[in-house]
Amino acid sequence: MKLLLFFLGFHMVFCLALLVLRRARVIGCEYIMLFNALFLPVWGAALLLCRGISDRRADRPGVVTEALRPRSDETVLSTPFSLEDKAVVPLAEAISYQEGEAPEDASADSLYDVSRSIVMDEDTLTETVVPLEEALIVNDTATRRALIIDVLYTNPGDYISQLYAAKANGDTEVVHYAATALAEIQKEFDLAFQDILRRKEQSPQDEALNDEYRAVLEKYIASGLLAGDALKGQLRQFAALLEEKLAKGERKGRWTLLNQKADIDLQLGDAAALDRDIERMTEHWPDRERIFLFKMQSAMLRKDSARMKEVIDEIRARDIYASPELKGMLRFWDEEAKEKDGQLVG
Repeated sequence: MKLLLFFLGFHMVFCLALLVLRRARVIGCEYIMLFNALFLPVWGAALLLCRGISDRRADRPGVVTEALRPRSDETVLSTPFSLEDKAVVPLAEAISYQEGEAPEDASADSLYDVSRSIVMDEDTLTETVVPLEEALIVNDTATRRALIIDVLYTNPGDYISQLYAAKANGDTEVVHYAATALAEIQKEFDLAFQDILRRKEQSPQDEALNDEYRAVLEKYIASGLLAGDALKGQLRQFAALLEEKLAKGERKGRWTLLNQKADIDLQLGDAAALDRDIERMTEHWPDRERIFLFKMQSAMLRKDSARMKEVIDEIRARDIYASPELKGMLRFWDEEAKEKDGQLVG
């Protein structure tokens, strides 16, 4: 019994010594290894010693997190990392170091020395970026052609207005590339419409196809490919599709559909249809600001100053929230009214 107590006492003293050496950083090990040594007499201590000898021979830091923990007079790094991570830092892009200094040493110095500045390469592109429209009118033929080819290989659908401008360029090759790109974009829309219409013939009651058709048509109208009568024809088609959807009486998404319908009627200059849209909006959302914007635009289409004054008075009487757009319109019409009053007085 005395031998067992002696052994336990010696074991506790030994483990305490290991803890002191660990806190003094004489040996490097995780705290879990100390617990193993404490609760597994002999074998736990042997495992800890073997691990320490192995780490020393392999030149590995026993405890990374403690080695990197700053003292009270050092700056605390908020993100823990290991010393092995320093080789991953892209020094050529992030920092500059003196000639002859090892990259690993440079990265470590920069991380620990807060007084050392990090030099970033200057962005030279900010002074060389110009709008595509301006770049296409430069005298350098090779530059113009390289730019238009670059547009063709990126996403020509995002540069339709620039492609139309390129069609008026004096360089025949640039004109050819631009015309080819526009024709290809138009072809993609035509194929999309043909595919949807073919599927609608097979499933005329499929509401998902109708939604897809409206989405493609809306994108087609917004693309900038259409103008004149062709644009008006597609706008009328889109308005008819929206009216068909609204006739189903579904409440979900109705506000968005009515806004789309009102925008289309405004583009077509159809004041009567716009008024019907406003009436349907007012049924469920009488106080929304967008309704009063459409009311003012309807009065503008009709050139009805008396109606415009009624709408403005209604906005002020009901204390409607005014966005910058609505405030701008109110300010404009107030100035118009003052000018007219001044002319009448004069």
